Amino acid sequence: MRNLKFILIACLFVFQANGYGQEESEVATTSNDSNETGTICFIRKTGFYGSAAAFKTFIDEEFVCKLNNKRYSMHEVAPGSHIVSVQFGGKKSKEKAEKFQIDVNPGQITYVQIVMETGAFVNNIYCEEITEKTAKRKMESLKVDKKCK
Repeated sequence: MRNLKFILIACLFVFQANGYGQEESEVATTSNDSNETGTICFIRKTGFYGSAAAFKTFIDEEFVCKLNNKRYSMHEVAPGSHIVSVQFGGKKSKEKAEKFQIDVNPGQITYVQIVMETGAFVNNIYCEEITEKTAKRKMESLKVDKKCK
């Protein structure tokens, strides 16, 4: 019995000397979470109407990309809730632009499709979140926009 206690105490000292303590694992977990980002992917495949003009995309009312037709763009952001929008012109988010709230998770991509509706008197563009499966299928025929501004 005495030998068993001695072995357990010796193992405890060895583990602490090698840095297997609880404090280090807590620090490692905290540092990993604070450094992670998420990604917002804007996808534009709006067809013939409006294909000549680039759309301006915004995250939290900040201009991020001038996106042409048949293109997509990727933007790293902090995890959490963000407001995305798209409009025809200008590098400042307009009050009338339709805003859309999305939640971005760390280490994951949130896909946002740009939709264009044509009407008799007014054209409208807006954002909507789509699934990864749908996005990947659409992105097969698109090019990444690396210049983006």
